[in-house]
Amino acid sequence: MTDEASSKGALVGVVIGTLAAAGGGFGFATLVLNQADCSASSAAASAKEQKAPERRIWPLQSIVTNLGSPAETYVRLEAGIVLDPATPDADAIAAGVATDFLAYLRTVSLAEIQGPTGFQYFREDLKRHAIKQGRGKVLDVYITGFVIE
Repeated sequence: MTDEASSKGALVGVVIGTLAAAGGGFGFATLVLNQADCSASSAAASAKEQKAPERRIWPLQSIVTNLGSPAETYVRLEAGIVLDPATPDADAIAAGVATDFLAYLRTVSLAEIQGPTGFQYFREDLKRHAIKQGRGKVLDVYITGFVIE
């Protein structure tokens, strides 16, 4: 009988240990999930509090001109510049940038803007010209249309 009593005691010990481990695991998982929910909700709340800086796209007038080389090739550029909406002289900046783009397009050759990398360099040049012309108030340049004829 002592063997039977000791095996029953061992079985009861294993059952109690298993239940304790399961309860501990459940408690730990509940704690971790509650902390994850709290951190996710606090991150969402802080993201709502931090507003992205407001910006506005100022569309430029369509620019149609011939390229520098070959002179018989015409381009049409439709673009916009990104400014802070509080910029007081945004219309004047947009007009100055459009004039500068026109002058720049008359110096560009067709070979310079062909292909994806050529067009990317062209876009970067336009952005650099816009920032210079806008006295640093231009944040970015968007090209919405570009046609070569």
